[in-house]
Amino acid sequence: MSFLKTISRDQRIKITSLPYRVGLWVSQSDSSGGEEADARERQVLENLIEGFTQEVFGSESVQHIMTDTLAQKDKWPEWAAKPGNVLEDCRQALSILRDHVDEKEVSAFCQRLLEIGEAVALAFGEGETAGFKHQMLTSAEYYSEWFFARVKGKDFMSLERYRRISRAEREALRELSHALGKVMGEY
Repeated sequence: MSFLKTISRDQRIKITSLPYRVGLWVSQSDSSGGEEADARERQVLENLIEGFTQEVFGSESVQHIMTDTLAQKDKWPEWAAKPGNVLEDCRQALSILRDHVDEKEVSAFCQRLLEIGEAVALAFGEGETAGFKHQMLTSAEYYSEWFFARVKGKDFMSLERYRRISRAEREALRELSHALGKVMGEY
């Protein structure tokens, strides 16, 4: 039996709406790509949620959450119109999860939310359209962050991936990472 059946309706909605709302929140952090970017990012978001329902990926709880998120697809427009406080909801969802599943499952949920956020940020590549001066500054930022991540013994994304993610999206991913307690130094 899924732990989702043992929690209140409000708790269940808070948890199962997060995969969609997190992706949407990252997407909306940068409006520079316009409607084309929004459409591509929403399609990636939908595809990811559908994909995460197909396999366990090491976490049965995450699969149940994603399946429930997809089952509520009719509510996505409502969630988009009123996204709420995504970062605070992440913190609250983790607290709820910790009361019902082991830490491995909580960690897997955090990882999936970060993967959704990054995939949405990479979907359109707003960061690529910047001029030479901006790309040079981005490279300097990248190497600074790369250095600190390496000092902490953490992996770091490639410069190419870093450049594809706009500054606003990187900041959103950083905030998400902190809210999930996964200070990874990757954004």
